[in-house]
Amino acid sequence: MTKDRALLFAVVGGIGSGKSFATAALRAFGFPCFDADVEARRLFDDPAILDALRDRWGASVVSPDGTVDRRRLAEIVFAPTDEARAELDFLNRTTRPPLFDRFRRWLDAVRASDAEFAVLDAPLLFEVGWEREVDFVIFVEASRATRLRRVAERGWSPEELDRREANQLPLAVKRERADFVLVNDDAPAENAENAENAENAAENAALNVKNAEVGPNGETGKNRQSERAAATAPFSAADATAQIARIVDEAHRRRDARP
Repeated sequence: MTKDRALLFAVVGGIGSGKSFATAALRAFGFPCFDADVEARRLFDDPAILDALRDRWGASVVSPDGTVDRRRLAEIVFAPTDEARAELDFLNRTTRPPLFDRFRRWLDAVRASDAEFAVLDAPLLFEVGWEREVDFVIFVEASRATRLRRVAERGWSPEELDRREANQLPLAVKRERADFVLVNDDAPAENAENAENAENAAENAALNVKNAEVGPNGETGKNRQSERAAATAPFSAADATAQIARIVDEAHRRRDARP
């Protein structure tokens, strides 16, 4: 960690925890953001990747309009079968290298700019080894009951949630490896149709609290657990902005304390 380049926050958490809302709150502070899920979807516009998917799984994975049928793709790679693991591995081998190339180009540009902080929204940060590129990890926490309610709005069953999370590191491991924790168990914006609505809510709240004097949250210690800044309040737009202000303040302190 150096004092003359942008520091990179990464946002992780369970499915349905509200990572997009947390990222939107960070973006409301003016931090540039790389959304790995959005960029991964854009990869499907690449004719070479489309051809690779079609060669592997046939024409059924491509919609009549020439785009990837994401529902059909999910049925293949997240099916409750032993074969699905091999299919998911193929998808990852096909998409992760070009996705990482996009991320590195973005990060190089950010660190060549005058940005102080930047944000990486990467749900699979630890699984793909990208944590080596970041300075701080924020874990967005929500109870299983809350997450089940949220994914039900996507049409997912509890079994579907479990199948998808079985391909990821356990949440307890991600939480332990994070530097900061945000609790997001009852967000007013959780039913927003997309992250843009959440971002607008966080941006409005930022107008009220962004300039407030906020001290570090969490005590200094010799290990990450004791240094972690843990939020305890429900995660409204105002809560998110205040909590992130504390995280940013603590990130400043840790950066300035380093040689």
